[in-house]
Amino acid sequence: MVLTSVIALVALMAACSSASESAADGDGGDNTGGGTIAVTDGAAELSAADIAFDANVIQAVAGEAFTITFTNNDSAPHNVAIYTEEGGEEIVVGDVIDGGATTEVQVDALEAGEYFFVCDIHPGEMSGSVVVEG
Repeated sequence: MVLTSVIALVALMAACSSASESAADGDGGDNTGGGTIAVTDGAAELSAADIAFDANVIQAVAGEAFTITFTNNDSAPHNVAIYTEEGGEEIVVGDVIDGGATTEVQVDALEAGEYFFVCDIHPGEMSGSVVVEG
């Protein structure tokens, strides 16, 4: 009985250690998805679920306006906003939408560079970069 308890405790400690290392490495420290979406033919699709975007990078072409179709698959309200940088100047702020809703965010042409996108309601959990090239 004691040996079984020790084995169970060691397994539990190993699992907790692994989860902590993953969070420290950025693999589980936030709820932002790790994907990349590309603007194609002037459009990109982004969604949210479980207080997370499905991507943390949006790739766009410099000098071309685009539309983000944002679908909220979560129970919490969300929006999509783009800023020059984290805490920087507002470029566009999309409407806050409830779960199950979809909206479009029109983004004017951007110069080449990297910008910051975020859910203004959950900035600590939901953010990413808009990478504009070309």
